[in-house]
Amino acid sequence: MRGILLLNVGTPATAEKPDVKKFIGDMLSDPHLTGYPEWLSFFLARKIIAPFSAAKSAEKYKKIWRAEEPKISPLLYYMQKLAEDLEAKKGITVEIAMRYGEPDISSAFKELERRCPLLHEVVVFPMYPQFAQSTTQTIKEELGRIFFKRPHSFRVKFVEPYYYHPSFINALAENAKPYLDEIDRLVFCYHSLPVSQVEAGWKKGKEFDYVYQLKETNRLLCEKMKIDPHHTLIFYSSQRGKNWLKPFLNTDIGDLPKLGWKKVAIAAPGFIVDNMETLYDIDFEARTIFMEAGGEKFTFIPSLNNSEIWIEAIWKIIEKI
Repeated sequence: MRGILLLNVGTPATAEKPDVKKFIGDMLSDPHLTGYPEWLSFFLARKIIAPFSAAKSAEKYKKIWRAEEPKISPLLYYMQKLAEDLEAKKGITVEIAMRYGEPDISSAFKELERRCPLLHEVVVFPMYPQFAQSTTQTIKEELGRIFFKRPHSFRVKFVEPYYYHPSFINALAENAKPYLDEIDRLVFCYHSLPVSQVEAGWKKGKEFDYVYQLKETNRLLCEKMKIDPHHTLIFYSSQRGKNWLKPFLNTDIGDLPKLGWKKVAIAAPGFIVDNMETLYDIDFEARTIFMEAGGEKFTFIPSLNNSEIWIEAIWKIIEKI
């Protein structure tokens, strides 16, 4: 029997400072994210970045944290809903895991084995449509490290970047349609990356080229929705330095009204479920900057989350691998 493991970056356990500090420290200790040696990544993350940024980050998380009891992060909430709905509609065992934080990959494997005694194959579906060293590569290496630690009764199949898959593009298009009336520009927002990482991927070829892949997603999406690509823009968010992919959302979005583009809709095709980068960086911070700069209409397009069309798309992506 098959099982599915849905994988994402992770989230703090709560929006309180100690948990946010731990999450930042865990995540930024990964040299795949920082580009620094492991020892330096660990030192910077644990001793400098996490202690100094935890309080500010915790305040941001509190603005987006879901209020129902028990209180839960949007990312974990939508991951759980997606797994539940996919399992119910397709009759297959589904678990979720995070690269950083809980539930971790090891415990998710154990839960799949417990719930599915005849399990012979696990399809690992990452919530990253485009390849990046800081997502796809680190996930693959962590999967390998955990999987080969002990014998398993199942094999693992990893879903490679699906940035161009027709079902993914169709899901994005259908999800965006209700939000595109009376706008001057459609804005695509992606997570920024260090230019050095992007260039390293570009040299390896298209299957490792983050910018090529995201632009291909945009091209196919515009083609599907019959939108002139020249009426779209690309911004990058969550940068942690100057030499990262630009233009930066949190500085340059305010220039659009003075260029005559006062009504925009923003989509984030690189984020499958809503999280800090969509709900705070886009729907709160970028909205505020844009409107205060003279904008008239700012439409946030939610992520695919646990929508029915995304569930069908996941199934189509994995059924032939």
